Amino acid sequence: MKVLLIHSEDDPERGPWANLLWDRVIDLGMGGKNSYARWTRRFRCPVTTLDSLRNGFDDFRRVRELMDLACGRLIDQHGLDWWEIMSILLHGELETLILLQRLASTLGPGDEVHVSRPGLHANLLQGLLAARVNIFRLRRGAQKGGLGHYVRVFNKLSAPQIIDIFWDKYDAGHQFRGRLARKRPPSTRPVVLLPTAYVNVSRTGVAYANTFPEEDFLLVATRRSGWVQDPPKNVAAAWLSSYASIRDRSGESTDLGGRLQSLVNELRGVAEFEILNRLGYLDSFPRWFRRALEVRDAWRNVLDTEPVQAVLCADDSNPYTRIPLLLARARGLVNIACHHGALDGRYVFKRSYGDVIWAKGKMEEDYLVRRCGVPQEKVEIGAPAMPANWNGSELLNREKFRPYLLFVSESLNASGGRPEEFYRDLLPPLADLALASGRELIVKLHPGESTRERAGMLARVLSTEQKGVTHIVSGPVTEDLLAKSWFGITILSTVATECAIRGIPCFLCKWLESWPYGYVEQFIRFGVGVGLNDPSEIQKIPQYLQQQPLSAGVRENCWQPAGAGRLRELLSSSRKEPAA
Repeated sequence: MKVLLIHSEDDPERGPWANLLWDRVIDLGMGGKNSYARWTRRFRCPVTTLDSLRNGFDDFRRVRELMDLACGRLIDQHGLDWWEIMSILLHGELETLILLQRLASTLGPGDEVHVSRPGLHANLLQGLLAARVNIFRLRRGAQKGGLGHYVRVFNKLSAPQIIDIFWDKYDAGHQFRGRLARKRPPSTRPVVLLPTAYVNVSRTGVAYANTFPEEDFLLVATRRSGWVQDPPKNVAAAWLSSYASIRDRSGESTDLGGRLQSLVNELRGVAEFEILNRLGYLDSFPRWFRRALEVRDAWRNVLDTEPVQAVLCADDSNPYTRIPLLLARARGLVNIACHHGALDGRYVFKRSYGDVIWAKGKMEEDYLVRRCGVPQEKVEIGAPAMPANWNGSELLNREKFRPYLLFVSESLNASGGRPEEFYRDLLPPLADLALASGRELIVKLHPGESTRERAGMLARVLSTEQKGVTHIVSGPVTEDLLAKSWFGITILSTVATECAIRGIPCFLCKWLESWPYGYVEQFIRFGVGVGLNDPSEIQKIPQYLQQQPLSAGVRENCWQPAGAGRLRELLSSSRKEPAA
């Protein structure tokens, strides 16, 4: 049997594999229903996805078991466990390896396995199957590091994103930027530290600052995408690079590197780590140590020079913004974790060190405790204060004509999704519905999406008439946009909860869910959206709007603000002993 594995960056219908005979085709990414039907006809064999081999949350629990094996072995003098911090960077490789192990168990000894390009999947399969893996060569200009590669990358990114990537690559420890950054005078009053690397994290931190106007906050951004213009009066903003210090860390780096090597030698008895180590996926850790120690010391300087009384971290899955949360814990400061999106499935395999994890409502609390296994006593419902303009009473009036169909797009490439194939499933029937109802289709882009690239996709998947009623919108979702939306439709965007809070019906495309964390299922469980199982159901949305009333209590399921004095209560109890 000849088996073809197609990388998410490759087109099954274009390339040296397109006209060959195959007995089985496996998509390493995620496409749409129409694309899989088309590819099945083209190859005259079953076309499935690697994700179809997942075993639910059991796979994530296995990842956590593997990551936990070495915790407590690389602790530095400041109480940070560097294996625990770093191992989250391996969760993608471990998840992929578990799936490929399952795939390998379905192959016979005489089966030929072909992969469309070099990369993670090809490397891991070679580690599992040795000489039985054949890899197609990348066409000229497609190699990583080549001119064609950079042209494609730049076409997908905005100028600020390209600048962030440059600094992340060449000044990850903020040493050079530290020489350029303007130093701000330390705060004169106690502050709550808000570490951030991305705009959505910053918005969440600012929302909590607005919730507790009696407290002062210090937002410290690690990159441009986290910077906030014109923050509230009780929020000061600074760059982490302005706290960076130049010092010799070679001794500590060498010590951690040596301890890491001893640890890796012990882990060779574990099949998954033996493969990752043999293929070189742990080789970058010593280099990462050097950069991470520089970042750690910059955060230490923040805590040493600023009167920080607590850390409120809205992204503790990012190692660089997780570090100050752990430093605060080691110093006995109050540390609060929350998530900038609706749900965070990575809690199933990462350790939760926050004194409190603030969930925005019952839906997130249930997800953390029931699905991710976070101890109930750690989770507390406490969303930011609900803005006054989130009142959904006027929006619930369905008799009012609303001129927009709101499709909320996502940064699908990061999860292996095929955006253009997703658009082929969704946008033509949505544009047809807009035409039939005398409305416009608004495609709201994710901050990580390029307007230019997505406009090119729309031009390829829509007819001239359909393009006439379709418009791309970037930037944050505005109240005016929501107030004019007949309904929202997305795959699993956080905007689904924003629609639910305001009483706007939202539809969730279950067949396109490319993240494996069960977000869509949780949204539907708590009435946040209506699940669609097939593109053909889009034309039935008007009937759904007439037949299905909004579920009672949806707003409380999504959003229950923290009590006005809750942060002060936590700060008053901050006289703790430093963590061991």
